Amino acid sequence: MKAVTLAGVIALALGTTVVSAQTMNNPAATGPSPKEIAASATVPSTKAFVETAAAANQFEIASSELALTKTKNPEIVAFANKMIQDHTQIGKDFVAAMNKANTGISIPPGLGADLDKIMARLKSEDGTTFESDYIAVQTKGHQDAVGLFAGYAKGGDNPVMLAFAKNALPTIEMHLRMCYALPTKKK
Repeated sequence: MKAVTLAGVIALALGTTVVSAQTMNNPAATGPSPKEIAASATVPSTKAFVETAAAANQFEIASSELALTKTKNPEIVAFANKMIQDHTQIGKDFVAAMNKANTGISIPPGLGADLDKIMARLKSEDGTTFESDYIAVQTKGHQDAVGLFAGYAKGGDNPVMLAFAKNALPTIEMHLRMCYALPTKKK
């Protein structure tokens, strides 16, 4: 079996959509709770789980590293640092699980077209526009991730990846709650 490297965890695009200006201006706290998202989550295939989780995790790190260069807002800086710390650990745990899981799934390089577009958009933004978009993208990404991980945790067919999903899910749920608490506009 070919070993998975941290660089190899970059994969297909997460189903994150471009967030409209209307969504970006609404308080994130109006979103569904992690429990509500988990309740309606469906079980993805192992391939879909692995590819989406890998890309999403790398995106969380890359977009949060970008946030550290784009904002001085202390709440967003603290959040971005937490995302980098936690998603770096999730990435290490993912690599360990993939090396043990024997899935036969190869992780394609890159974030994927959709996440590349979002990164390009974030790179082009500054000030409150960047901050609002970063918060909106993080919120949507973590809503999607809660659904993905909760779904796989309900009945994924690979026991090693299932255990990884169950172990990572509380951290991802905490991240979503943190997203909801972030300011939607710079104070």
